[in-house]
Amino acid sequence: MGMKISYSGHEVIEMGIQIEQKGVDFYSLLSKRAKQPQLVDLFSWLAEQEKQHIIVFEELRKSFEKSLINSPYNWDEVSGYFQALIDTKVFPDTDDGYMLSDELNDEIGAIQIAISFEKDNILFFQEIRELADNGNRDIINNLIIQEKSHIMKLLEIKRNIIG
Repeated sequence: MGMKISYSGHEVIEMGIQIEQKGVDFYSLLSKRAKQPQLVDLFSWLAEQEKQHIIVFEELRKSFEKSLINSPYNWDEVSGYFQALIDTKVFPDTDDGYMLSDELNDEIGAIQIAISFEKDNILFFQEIRELADNGNRDIINNLIIQEKSHIMKLLEIKRNIIG
């Protein structure tokens, strides 16, 4: 067993910002590499969406700083969970992204990876939601709804490509 790592609410928000930034980088890369116009548009749009989420997280950070999180939440348990999410890297580092997208000359593969990232994001946001006070829960719920809509859009375009 390794050393237990604990995170403050502030650090968790920072992780959210980093994850979204990796999403921006990843989707920007995919939009440059995509051949089909609808995929170029989709990945560019997803990159923009992730940029918007960074702005939301920056607002949340201010609010989390004001209200120290006093929750009956098991921080040891949650810290382990966040560590696992980070270790499995919700979004790959850009280097990995280049490697991944080299492997993924097929666009269906790129869409599949994007879907799995969006799913991981939802898991991360659901965990953050548990730590948030009521006002912030609505904001996080909204992020979750947006991520779900990204998955639906990705699935729809995947179906169109498969025909």
